Amino acid sequence: MERPELSKEQKVLLALYRLWSGGHKKVRYEDIVVQVFKDYPGDFHLKGYPEYPDTGDAVHKPLYDYRKRGMVSASNKMFSITPHGVAEAEKLKAIEKGRPAPEAHKHRLERDAQIEIERVKRLEGFKLFQQGKRDEIIDSDLFDYLGVSVRTTKNDFIGRLEAMKAAVSAVANSGLKEPILVAASEFHEYLMQRFAQDISAKTGRIAAERTV
Repeated sequence: MERPELSKEQKVLLALYRLWSGGHKKVRYEDIVVQVFKDYPGDFHLKGYPEYPDTGDAVHKPLYDYRKRGMVSASNKMFSITPHGVAEAEKLKAIEKGRPAPEAHKHRLERDAQIEIERVKRLEGFKLFQQGKRDEIIDSDLFDYLGVSVRTTKNDFIGRLEAMKAAVSAVANSGLKEPILVAASEFHEYLMQRFAQDISAKTGRIAAERTV
């Protein structure tokens, strides 16, 4: 059976994942360029110069696309892979090796979603929500929920928003009905609806769509 070919974008994420797996939690852009060229020289060489890596959009654009999807974080051309990105990269790694991608299991939450839910459980805003004190929830609770601040850039804000949407979708797909998971999903929906205008202003798009 022929192995499916990964896209260039997916190969860039895998290159970052390999650097992360090797202990590099924050990675320079140049190191990613070198790694992806070493892993896939036929795809990432400079046009007309197969012995040199391409340092342009072939690597740069995928990284920032994954940033908007909540899988990569970036600051001053230093990149790291998020738990959501790790989960995606591990699926791609299996596919590249000719194995089926790990499927989401019923009655079990994926690790990246577990990390997000555990964080949400400790938030003051979530505790207020559980206590029925919704009127006391303010915009700063939205920022805490997303793990951002008022100074967070648009793309990083979008990335965190997408990561939380993915976590809530993972809860729904798991079929788990534990009260804390149901409450976390409801809290997400409440924040998305209550602060829809704030989210739209920050992202430049309508972000109040339902996620489950």
